Amino acid sequence: MSAGRKGLLARQWQSSWRRGKHFAVPVLVLAACMAPVTGAQAESSTEFWPEALVYVQLSPATRLFLDLPYAVNTESGAGTLDLAAYLDISLLPLGRPELHQLDWQRGRFLWARIGYDHIVKTGGDTGAAEDRGIVSLWAKAELPQEVWIEGRARADLRWIGGDYSTRYRFRIEATREFTVLEHAVVPYANVEWFYDSRYTGWARTLYQLGSEFTVDRNFRFELLLAKQYDTLPEKSSTRAFGFVAKWYY
Repeated sequence: MSAGRKGLLARQWQSSWRRGKHFAVPVLVLAACMAPVTGAQAESSTEFWPEALVYVQLSPATRLFLDLPYAVNTESGAGTLDLAAYLDISLLPLGRPELHQLDWQRGRFLWARIGYDHIVKTGGDTGAAEDRGIVSLWAKAELPQEVWIEGRARADLRWIGGDYSTRYRFRIEATREFTVLEHAVVPYANVEWFYDSRYTGWARTLYQLGSEFTVDRNFRFELLLAKQYDTLPEKSSTRAFGFVAKWYY
């Protein structure tokens, strides 16, 4: 690589860093929340969360989303496998047509998702399988310094071993896109709260820090760290490392 080329890439990186400094604030706040909590002791575990996603655009306003997430306990080997399919529906696109082709989700202010998820236990876990109907609504807003805030409200209609319950999930996420070596890199930080009708209370809080890396038009991947706190029916915590492979068609 020539000296001029190296200098240009260095200037692009420095410019992206200066514009994105404000993104560090929510990231640091979330990192503090993910730090170990002292006080009352709770059961703790470590998990690995690999996931494969496939997005197929059906029209300018709709796309099909197939999801195959897996969560496995690194000590016991017990895990859960999801088999899920969703339909995404655009309700309010951004006023920037070029983004509609480059990225379906980033090009929408408001959109909805409906789908079905079947969850099975693996690795000797004898828990009941779960069937889940899912309805969610997404909305986003732009902040200064090209930081985006995205909110999601989701309802899980759950049948676990024949017993019906509902779970409501509310998530807020901050993202900021950078360009590194001519590829998009999107770090994110989010927090999600879970309300479970089985316990009539807020049962879980999930924090995640990660980044999405664009390889080419059809493939991206994510690396993430997560900390999950459960308070109902009993207190426990989970640390997780995740890898997400994403294909776009």
